[in-house]
Parts: sequence; structure tokens; C-alpha cells
Amino acid sequence: MNKKIKIGLIIFIFLILFSISILFFLEPKIKISQINYEIKKANYCEIDSDCINAGGKCPFGCYIYINKNEFEKISKLISNYESNCVYDCINCEKAICENNKCKEVCI
Repeated sequence: MNKKIKIGLIIFIFLILFSISILFFLEPKIKISQINYEIKKANYCEIDSDCINAGGKCPFGCYIYINKNEFEKISKLISNYESNCVYDCINCEKAICENNKCKEVCI
């Protein structure tokens, strides 16, 4: 094999390995951003009873209040996320609708 082809092949393999390693490290951050975007999009209401707790998981928050119509989608996203951190949460089991957004009320 000619020297230029060997060097080209080595560079090509290096670039593939480099790309895979970048994707490996960026993928969790992209997933967090995507889930946060979906949570934000699902946080809408007209009255207090529109709001429901979709659960909580680090790094998304202890209590994630969203519109009840989005519960299945958001709770599935949260439960499928593999968390590697832990929260110590205070009691916030109620939500109100304030300015068309679900807001937790902590006791």
C-alpha cells in the first residue's frame, strides 16, 4: 500500500473515532435539552385543575408540573431518562395556574 493511502486511512479512522467520542459525550446533554424543551412546552394551563405532577427526577426538578393532557408523554420521557444525580426535595404536592403556567406551591 502506498504511503499516502496509509496516512489517509489512518486520518479517516481517527476522524471516525473522534466523531463517535464527541457524540458519546454530547448525547446526554442533547437529551437533557430535548426533555427540558418538552417539559417547558407542556407547562400551560387556564385553571389550577389543568396542572398535574408528572413526577420528578434529577436534573429536571423535584416536581414537574405540566398540563394534564401532556402527562403521559412527559412522564414517559422522564422515567426513560437514566439519572445519575439525586435531589433532596421539600414538600410541593400542589400546583396552581399562574399566568397560564403551572407553578408548584410548597408547604
